[in-house]
Amino acid sequence: MWLPFVRGGYTKDRGSLLEKSLSVGVGYQPVPMRGVIGAGFNWGDPNGGGTSQYTTELFWRYQLTKEIALTPSLQYIHNPALDPTEDRLFAAGLRFRVVL
Repeated sequence: MWLPFVRGGYTKDRGSLLEKSLSVGVGYQPVPMRGVIGAGFNWGDPNGGGTSQYTTELFWRYQLTKEIALTPSLQYIHNPALDPTEDRLFAAGLRFRVVL
């Protein structure tokens, strides 16, 4: 089963890292309730001006139980908003999700 997604955000007062943000991507679930493999892309406009930030992420959400999932990911960040001295960064991540 294919699982496309879109998410956007906007903040007027400079209380967040990005003033504008748009994410798109797709996940693929080969077996229901076993996990999702996916990729996403994000564009972000930093608060206070500056160069747009672009992020690409590859992830695998592994369903441990019906209520618990682990999601390892690898991200590539072009023009990171928090580090203007770098052109690109790589980040590895691990998310833990519990549904109550």
